[in-house]
Amino acid sequence: MQFLYPSMLWGLFALAIPILIHLFNFRRHKLVYFSNTAVLRSIQQENAKTRKLKYLVTLLLRCLFIAALVLAFAFPYKPEKQLNVNTENNLVGIYIDNSMSMKGQSQRTTMLEDARQSARDLVHQLSPSSRYLLMTNSFEIQNEYPMNQEEMLDQLDRMNPDGAPMPMGEVMDRFEMLSHQHGFKTSTLFVYSDFQENTFDLSAAKADTTMQVIVVPMMPEFKANLYIDSVWLASPIVQAGLTNDLMVRVVNQGDKEVKGLPVNFTMNGTMTASTTVDLEKNGMAELPMQFVVERNGEQKCSVSLMDHPIIFDDSYNFVLSVKPSLSVVELGTEPSNCALVFEDDEQFRYTLMEPSHFDLSALTQAQLLIVNETAKMNETLQQTLLDIVSEGSSLMVFPSVDDPKNNSYLYQKLGLAMVEADTNTTAVEDLAMQHAFFSDMILDMPQHPDLPKVKQHVRLRSNGIPTPLLTLKNGDPLLLSETVGKGQTFVMATALNPKWSDFADNALFVPMMVKEAFVGGKMGRLSYTIGTDKMLVLNDMSLEGDHKILFTNEDRSFELMPASDVRNGKVYLYLNDNLPAAGFYDLLVNDTINRVTAWNESRVESKMVFADRDKIEPQFKKAGFNVAAVLDTTDFATADLVEAMAHQSSQWKLFALIALLALLGEILVLRFWK
Repeated sequence: MQFLYPSMLWGLFALAIPILIHLFNFRRHKLVYFSNTAVLRSIQQENAKTRKLKYLVTLLLRCLFIAALVLAFAFPYKPEKQLNVNTENNLVGIYIDNSMSMKGQSQRTTMLEDARQSARDLVHQLSPSSRYLLMTNSFEIQNEYPMNQEEMLDQLDRMNPDGAPMPMGEVMDRFEMLSHQHGFKTSTLFVYSDFQENTFDLSAAKADTTMQVIVVPMMPEFKANLYIDSVWLASPIVQAGLTNDLMVRVVNQGDKEVKGLPVNFTMNGTMTASTTVDLEKNGMAELPMQFVVERNGEQKCSVSLMDHPIIFDDSYNFVLSVKPSLSVVELGTEPSNCALVFEDDEQFRYTLMEPSHFDLSALTQAQLLIVNETAKMNETLQQTLLDIVSEGSSLMVFPSVDDPKNNSYLYQKLGLAMVEADTNTTAVEDLAMQHAFFSDMILDMPQHPDLPKVKQHVRLRSNGIPTPLLTLKNGDPLLLSETVGKGQTFVMATALNPKWSDFADNALFVPMMVKEAFVGGKMGRLSYTIGTDKMLVLNDMSLEGDHKILFTNEDRSFELMPASDVRNGKVYLYLNDNLPAAGFYDLLVNDTINRVTAWNESRVESKMVFADRDKIEPQFKKAGFNVAAVLDTTDFATADLVEAMAHQSSQWKLFALIALLALLGEILVLRFWK
């Protein structure tokens, strides 16, 4: 145990005062005349031992009071809590959580600015010979080398204020790695963070016993938050001139009910739709917003609300890609009746492709793939189709009229097995009207509908995963649907050949085929998340020869060159650095805009739930870290570091309590001990 103010220990000489008082009784005696002194002698003899014990107990309590009071004012603290900040070959690290939640209001300015100013005060107080390293969520390379005092202060002023949320364990591991990489024997890390529960994760961190940790929790002034969690389209494809529905999820992360909150939808900077929403406390609501796109192409859209002072999650950016036409590829040696549906329609680009000479690029860019009754494919092509469907396309499969067992690999992968061919004439009896596929196709089913008639079909046995959409009178499924990744597959048990069925002449044929193309519209990603989406997979982009790829903002003041790779007809883009802020970024290929991408801040920190100050230190210690202290930002501005550390010790409180108990004990002895 050491003392912050050891000079106060001279006060222990005050213990002589009660001792002298008890050794020399300075009380004046009053002479009282009494007739029978024999009785007094008896009382005095009986109480002498008790009186001496009382005086001795009183003396001890007074001495204890003075000693405990002096020790409390000397501020005792544990010597193992001393820091290595000014020792030789020690690296001083300062981690400032620069995620969006740190921009929340504090009692003075913002938590981020409070942390920055506190770090400046800390650097000024430490030895000028100390070596520093600045850590943020951005992991900026220019900050991750040992700096002197002047360089550290300069980097604190230049620090990037925008960073993605980062698990605390990754920050600790990175600092440990850098400390050993630069050859320091010991290190001290000051951690400035609001310690949101969603990111305060140390489960995967590897503790280093040579590193000391000083925790500086930042406390926000406001914790209630309203934010837009996500948006999605009610229909998988958007067409110009038609009404579309956008679904918006709004969350109230507060203990007060919200009434009539305005929510606005803008497209290309113009207000497109507006509505209001009521939110229960700690509640959520999903509201539809209708809109109409005027033209084809990429539309920059944003949904927003007003919520101060936490504003980083009040808007959600996304891009609507309205294509002038959808690509339909039919695999087979001869065209089927499907060609009559798509070939002369301006909304579609129809291509007939022989399986033996397929174009992978055309397949990957198709919204609807059709395997007709003349197609005979090898297993490689069948697997390729499944891979393409998993990225968002639709696949329609008809059985081969020559040999129904053709393309069996495809059926097997879809959980289907061909039992036998059934040549009995039957008809469709049931449509799965409750399924989303028919929800907006058939508004009112007539009492006696004209349903397809089947002369022969393949009996399919399912593993229970594919959903029957059309069922025959004998109970066999005629059309089955199954989700594969992001796409949808449809398997027909009969062919379009008139010898098999009249399905191609039925009123259901055209709307069903068009709906399948719309389902596979492959809108692509509406938006991306900063800090989370480090790899982009683009299956409708081709790169040939030498190319230069850039992400740029609208005014071209920022540029980011991602690494690129082409595999299996897909383009993979790797972002080594985070984009600076939420918004819209153009993807340029050889200085030509290829597409527009929308980026949003992560919603991980939108839920304002923070770790309790008293639980932060136990969490670090549970992970094996050596926590020297849990301080406050003001400790660095009002006292030197050693004093701030000592004030965190609770030992002085123990001695203050002992002094109070001793004083209370003396009062009780003098008052009640007769």
